[in-house]
Amino acid sequence: MNNLSRRQIIKYLSLMSASVVSRQTWGSPPDTRHETPTPPASITAEDNDLGGNFSYIYHRDELREQFYHFLVNVFHLYPEQELHKLIQSVATSYSADKAIYQQLQQNLGNIKPFLSELTFALPALAKQKETMREQTCSLLDTNRRYEGYLEIGSTGRYLDTLEESLDIVGERFFIAEQLPSYSLADMLDRGQIIEAGHSIPLADYSPALASTIPKQSLDLVTVYIGLHHCPPSLREQFIGSIRDAMKPGAYLVVRDHDAHNEDMQAMVGLAHDVFNMGTNESWDYNNKELRHFYSLAFLDDWLSRSGFKSNGEKLYQHGDPTRNALMLYQKV
Repeated sequence: MNNLSRRQIIKYLSLMSASVVSRQTWGSPPDTRHETPTPPASITAEDNDLGGNFSYIYHRDELREQFYHFLVNVFHLYPEQELHKLIQSVATSYSADKAIYQQLQQNLGNIKPFLSELTFALPALAKQKETMREQTCSLLDTNRRYEGYLEIGSTGRYLDTLEESLDIVGERFFIAEQLPSYSLADMLDRGQIIEAGHSIPLADYSPALASTIPKQSLDLVTVYIGLHHCPPSLREQFIGSIRDAMKPGAYLVVRDHDAHNEDMQAMVGLAHDVFNMGTNESWDYNNKELRHFYSLAFLDDWLSRSGFKSNGEKLYQHGDPTRNALMLYQKV
């Protein structure tokens, strides 16, 4: 738990006392040869007749080794060597993403340590929050006050950590697929028991912002999940509604992947697949998830045409092969 500060440990333990936790360095990638999994009964020949992200990455030595560092430095919800070895073994035995995805989920219990929520999930969450705080604060003026805050993609995951360094006051809004709850997972995610602010359903990227957030009322908007899940037909409408809610000169913090070629499209796609697989989302959920990846050059052009100006910086997370860059834009 070396990624958790004393303050964070105390906070997480106090939250966990409200419920009961149920069981559930850089280095060279481990040897991933030889072991063959037992086929699950639910997989048919038809399910396994096409390739996908798993095969694309894990059948290419260089890309496979790069993805291992995603498991170590970003995902880190399971022992990375065991998970890497399991993925390689299953991807060798099956072709289609559906077959590999379902087989992996049936075998995750074999590599999941007891109380892995404490030894893997919480440190991974703390590391991501701290990385986002450090990078965000390096782009923003930490000596000024930000009145009005909107976080897109979660119900308050990053606000608590940002407030350690930024003076954020006024109304706080959150747009996410799911509304917040008082489940242990949600409380740990947002870092507090009570809800962090006003929650707005994402509504398939058609949120009712105009009736919830006053126009020109926000100083700071963060989108740490990127904008690549937004359907192309709704891009202008969605970013326009965000821009309308921002004050003149307000800041937009965006983190997104530079999926500029086929290799990066597969790398980023597999990162999404593994995240969903490892957090127990169904194959149907993963298969239906909207992913409209693009290059950062495309994103910059889109935001520039939508009334935003970039400061020109791109901050990447150390050891992340998905080239997920944090960027700062200002409403002009």
